[in-house]
Amino acid sequence: MPEHDARVEIEFLKMNGCGDDVVVVDCFRQPLAVQAELSRLSRRCLDRGTGVGGNALVLVGPGSAGGRLSVRAFQPDGAESDPSGHALRCAARYATDAGLVSSTEFAVETRRGVVRAQAIDSRNIRLDLGLPVSPEAAAEIRESPAAAFAVSLEVGGRLLSYTPVSVGTPFGIFFVPGFGSSTERAARRIALHPGFPAGAGVAFAQVIDRETLGLRAWDRGRRVPSCSCAAAAVVAAVVNGFCDREVFVRLPGGDLFLEWREETNRLHLTGPALYTFTGTYPFEE
Repeated sequence: MPEHDARVEIEFLKMNGCGDDVVVVDCFRQPLAVQAELSRLSRRCLDRGTGVGGNALVLVGPGSAGGRLSVRAFQPDGAESDPSGHALRCAARYATDAGLVSSTEFAVETRRGVVRAQAIDSRNIRLDLGLPVSPEAAAEIRESPAAAFAVSLEVGGRLLSYTPVSVGTPFGIFFVPGFGSSTERAARRIALHPGFPAGAGVAFAQVIDRETLGLRAWDRGRRVPSCSCAAAAVVAAVVNGFCDREVFVRLPGGDLFLEWREETNRLHLTGPALYTFTGTYPFEE
């Protein structure tokens, strides 16, 4: 008697936003019957040696209200997490191209809440990232000439200064003249320092001019700076008087455009979402 074949062929798209590569699955077309196995699916599929490889498995499905999307993300270790801004842009671009939404502006439901997305053109997606918050004071950050935002930290006998900012995720932003081979080593040392906030990411920002920042980060092992990190860097640059409110942020994998709007105090990010390839992944339930 032939054995039952429990293998499922899952169609996917490999996409990336500024080098943050994700595996996108359209759950409108193929609702996954393996809900209980999503953790195992993500571990296998995202393995760079034996699977497709990627930083997240991104599931795009219908939201709870008409015209909305639902986006879920699973990490290579199998844990479900909030989708990154790069992953959200990829999901939003695919949804627009595939006709899953009826407008170029739409709402995306995530574990953290609802994010507004807008397709700017065939390549770029704009996201509303919300309000910047001071992790230290648990209060909204607003540009103020009289306010002091910097915090001092002694590391290896040197007194360093950073600006704590949270745009969904807390970061300590350090301004540096440039990046070198020791950048990652310094970030790890700062992240482990007892005086640095536990759980916060470490970011190094280089002011190129008043409209351009370079950015590198160390955020729980992630080497591609997140959108939250880019937004936090812009806020830190503005409150320290280094940049204007509309800034291009240069990441190793591409550029983002950030706007910190004075009238609403909200941060808007625009960046690319690119297709890499498509395929099917054989998953044994």
